[in-house]
Amino acid sequence: MGRRRHRRWVTQMPNNLYFSNEPPSEDFITLTIAEFEAMRLKHYIGLNQRVAAEKMGISQPTFSRILESAHRKNTIALLEGKMIKVHGGNFDIKPKFVGYECVDCKHEWEDPEASKDRKVNCVRCNSKNVYFLVRELV
Repeated sequence: MGRRRHRRWVTQMPNNLYFSNEPPSEDFITLTIAEFEAMRLKHYIGLNQRVAAEKMGISQPTFSRILESAHRKNTIALLEGKMIKVHGGNFDIKPKFVGYECVDCKHEWEDPEASKDRKVNCVRCNSKNVYFLVRELV
């Protein structure tokens, strides 16, 4: 029995789940969400495999295997004229950090109710020089 597969982190769901004008018939190739994300990070954004693997929360060799599988599937779909369906796999959507950062003391803190319009003081130094912050967690 093999090792349990770890979940892969993806930043967002793909905008297109079918690469055709019609929903897939019986003649399609299924690309997992992790395979799609690996291709996006490596080829669309242009990250190297080490950095892309870190973003997905996996090792570089695992990232390489996922990317190779995606390449193989895309090649088959292109050469055999099959539709591509992006679906499934073992993944979680990466949460975003929402909060504030103080310009004076550089302290960041999370606040689920944070907004651009809300006026707050720094929780560490009480400065009013604070800005709203949203970013992906790595």
